[in-house]
Amino acid sequence: MSNPSSPSSNRPSSLDQRLQFYSDEFVFDRVSGMFYRLNPSASFMLQSLAAGALPSELPGRLQARYELDSATASRDVQLFLNSLTALEPLGRLFDPARSAS
Repeated sequence: MSNPSSPSSNRPSSLDQRLQFYSDEFVFDRVSGMFYRLNPSASFMLQSLAAGALPSELPGRLQARYELDSATASRDVQLFLNSLTALEPLGRLFDPARSAS
């Protein structure tokens, strides 16, 4: 188990190699050739995952960035993760087991 205070960027991510972000609104999947339009919080979460963050770290990151309460941040992350796993082919890259901690 990783130390919560250690930087997440030390973890390699296949998302980082697969995705190309254009501003905070669009992401290009280099494998499928698909573009996705994201809202700012979804872009922030996907960029965090691509940088190596664990899904369990996302609520705290959202709270800090958007000044959300814990319940709202957790709900927003869960909705985002559910949407991400439903996407084909991006959903195949995301392992929901990573969120268990």
